[in-house]
Amino acid sequence: MNDNPEKLEPIMAKLAEPKTEGLSAQANDEDGAARVVTGLLVGLLVLGGSAFAAHYFWTNQEEAERRPKRTNIPSVQGVRLQPTNFTIHLPSQGRVQARARSSINPEVAGRVISIEPAFKEGGFFTPGQKLLTLDNFDYLNAVSKAEATISQLNAKLELEKIERAAFTNAVAVAQANLEQAQVALQLDKIEATSFTSAREVAQANLEQATVALNLEKLERSSYSNAVTLAKANLSQAQANEKLKLAEQDAAIANLKRLGKFEGSSPLARKEPQVAEAKANTLAKEVALDKAQEDMKKRPDQMEADLQAKIKVAQSKLAEAMENLKLPPQRAADLRAKIKVAQVQLAEAGENLKRPDQREADIQAQINIAKSEAEQARRNARRTTILAPDYHGRITEKRVDIGQVVTTGTVLATAIATDLAEVRLPISNHRLAHLDLAEQLVNINNTQAHKNQKQLDRPAVKLTAEIGAKAYHEGKWLHEREITPWKGWIDRAESRYDSTSQQLFLIAHVEEPYGSQPALRAGLFVRADITGKTLDNVFILPRRAVRRGNEVALSIKWHPPRAFPGKQEQNTKKPSQKGPPPKVKGKKKNKIPDILVRREIVVLWRDKKWIITESLKKDDILITTPIDYATNGQELDVEVQGEPSPNSGNGNDKLREGGKRDGPRGKNHKGSSGK
Repeated sequence: MNDNPEKLEPIMAKLAEPKTEGLSAQANDEDGAARVVTGLLVGLLVLGGSAFAAHYFWTNQEEAERRPKRTNIPSVQGVRLQPTNFTIHLPSQGRVQARARSSINPEVAGRVISIEPAFKEGGFFTPGQKLLTLDNFDYLNAVSKAEATISQLNAKLELEKIERAAFTNAVAVAQANLEQAQVALQLDKIEATSFTSAREVAQANLEQATVALNLEKLERSSYSNAVTLAKANLSQAQANEKLKLAEQDAAIANLKRLGKFEGSSPLARKEPQVAEAKANTLAKEVALDKAQEDMKKRPDQMEADLQAKIKVAQSKLAEAMENLKLPPQRAADLRAKIKVAQVQLAEAGENLKRPDQREADIQAQINIAKSEAEQARRNARRTTILAPDYHGRITEKRVDIGQVVTTGTVLATAIATDLAEVRLPISNHRLAHLDLAEQLVNINNTQAHKNQKQLDRPAVKLTAEIGAKAYHEGKWLHEREITPWKGWIDRAESRYDSTSQQLFLIAHVEEPYGSQPALRAGLFVRADITGKTLDNVFILPRRAVRRGNEVALSIKWHPPRAFPGKQEQNTKKPSQKGPPPKVKGKKKNKIPDILVRREIVVLWRDKKWIITESLKKDDILITTPIDYATNGQELDVEVQGEPSPNSGNGNDKLREGGKRDGPRGKNHKGSSGK
């Protein structure tokens, strides 16, 4: 066991352990007390040194520069609202069309023999201008024939008048015979009643002689009627001769036109008819000469006859004295004579009525012939085709020289150039912004005049794109200025479009071809119609109005108490001599701007502006878009046209591009000074 020393060491340690426990415990108690005392001394020294150092630095260190707390206040642009007047302009669009469009048609048939330079596609014309001419030979020939017919009927009418005069004379003769018989009967009665009435019978014979003298005068007038009849026959023969000559000229012209004049027969050239008419005229001239010569010789013969008749009347008076013995027989003869005279008078009266009917028939034929002659002249004039009664332009030409046209054939199509029309659709809800007074009409047309407003014509401006250039406001873009297309609203159509509920307005533009470029029919244009003027309204940029017709306004927030500035908590003066340290970054108190969302009533809106009257004068409208605009949000507002409320401080320098270190820059010092 003693030979292994390694096994003996633990045993020896265990034997010696109870003896050293008391010594180590005592030593540990002494060391702990020393450590406690030492710790207390060191702690007191550290606390005293720290307090002294803190007091020293608190009273002697310069105060660090104070900077305002950087808050995330958005800077926005604003505009101060002022009420103004705004004139509404309604946009629309449409295609240009002519005021009038018509086709040029002939009223007669014929062959085109000439055309005018204006008769071409695109040619301009004036009202009633000659455009082309048709062949008028047939119509002139019809005029000649109608005039010859009128002359013939006039001659026939004169003959009827002469015949009527003869019937009138017959009535007068029958009336005279009746009176003569009645007088003779009275004479016979007188002679039969008493011889003492011889004187009365003689007086009756004298009256009978006077009646006979009147009869002779009537017979004398018959020679004058014979002369008038001869003249009428001559006029009729001359008219017939003119008619035959006209027919001969027409026949010769037709033969020449057909190329059959050479070798034609005299009958085809109507030579026998003309010769017969001339012979008839010559015979009538001879008859007229004879009637005139008889009339010259008649007065002398009539005087002799009158004297003879007076003698006969005297002899008859003597004979009557002798024949008084037979009064009954004579009375019967006279009554028979009276009946015969009455029958002759009735027959003459019936014959007198017939010429009136024949004259009416002839007069009707003359009127028809005159109408035909006037129609033929009118047709001859219609062979000259005239332009419509407006300034216009040919858009389509369909005929040319040598072409045969009929009545109603479309020769060309024309449009008016004095005015251009544009149909502009306007929606129903926008019509309230247009002062378009329409004419009011009712049954009696009285109440409508009371309610009728003054008819104003709103102005309209037209723009168009021609090729690659735009024509707008009277100029080509980047080109020279020219006259703009300006017009007015003339009227509205009679009804709304049933599908779109739009009303079409008709705009008029004067002289569409009076400047370059021309406002041609069919061109698509955009229109700007001047509407009503809104008074005392606010004009807002469209981008400043949010969804739901809301706008963002900036107002001054007046809290119940003022915001105090950050002042020093320790107001103790520094111990060192000299002036007090300068405090930097001191901020004045100000009333903040906050955001208020407000809904508006929109009176009008277009691509750029929105018009409302829901705001107040001097309201500040925020024009800068804000993603999340909330009520009460603080803002930094710069009002357009007004000086900035922060002018002169560091924020303005920062906005103006001044160089300044950020909160984490190398020159930034924290509030603790570390």
